[in-house]
Amino acid sequence: AAVAAGAAAVVASSARRCSTHVLPRHQLPVSAWRKNSRNKLARGDAESFEESGRSGDSDELLCQVGAEICRHAPSVLPRKELFEAHAVARLVHQHFPGAPLEVAELCAGCGLLAIFLVLLEPQRRLRCLDIRETPLASRLLEGLSQRWPCLGQQILREDRDLRGEGAAGPAVARDSLVVSCHACGTLTDEVIAAATAETVLRPMVLVPCCHPKRPALQTKQPWRLGQTWDRWPWLEDGAVCLDGAAAVDEARQAYLSSLGYDVSVEFMDGSITVQNRAIVARPR
Repeated sequence: AAVAAGAAAVVASSARRCSTHVLPRHQLPVSAWRKNSRNKLARGDAESFEESGRSGDSDELLCQVGAEICRHAPSVLPRKELFEAHAVARLVHQHFPGAPLEVAELCAGCGLLAIFLVLLEPQRRLRCLDIRETPLASRLLEGLSQRWPCLGQQILREDRDLRGEGAAGPAVARDSLVVSCHACGTLTDEVIAAATAETVLRPMVLVPCCHPKRPALQTKQPWRLGQTWDRWPWLEDGAVCLDGAAAVDEARQAYLSSLGYDVSVEFMDGSITVQNRAIVARPR
């Protein structure tokens, strides 16, 4: 038993050293890191984030959040997702700095976009909707709330499936700003449908991704609602999808414009993701 306990201690000590050992990127400022990397943020990255934040090398809030994630949730969040959520949050804040303060993040995933939005404007109240809350989402919110208690007060998680006609009533309050980052395929179209439900034009910022040419629609089952092309008339029964990503996003923009939105397209840092097109829609 003593030998086994000793071996376990050695393994635990080795794991701790591996999580904090100096990596090649630690010789570089954060601004020089590969932002699209899917490598996980490591505990040892915290010091680099702190130094880059203090020196002005990189955005201070980005570095503060990065350092806290490295401490409270090391080896779970891909580096790309940190830079991506920060970039989208800054874009949202640029276009909607003070209002609406009610914000719905649809297909919220780990909820990091919501966290940045609250830290940029502590008056914001975020509803994060997704089909289910992931362990990573709860771990990030719990860990970062230790430094910023307002996060636990201003962010509400809700398990909600947007797919399907009449899915438990309107998903988004009438006076909300709708945001979504990389809702895959027709999930972006479900976000548009939710943001325009009940003929209400809610402002929105969308970063689409994954444009399949033949998207699979969810079939109706006793435990879930089905999908039909009627929900997304701008896709013309899927014919637009066959023309590729640019055609799909242009159809989305044209539809929003026809409803009464002023629509613009912004491009985020391409070194973070090639899916860097953002659709910004504001009711006229």
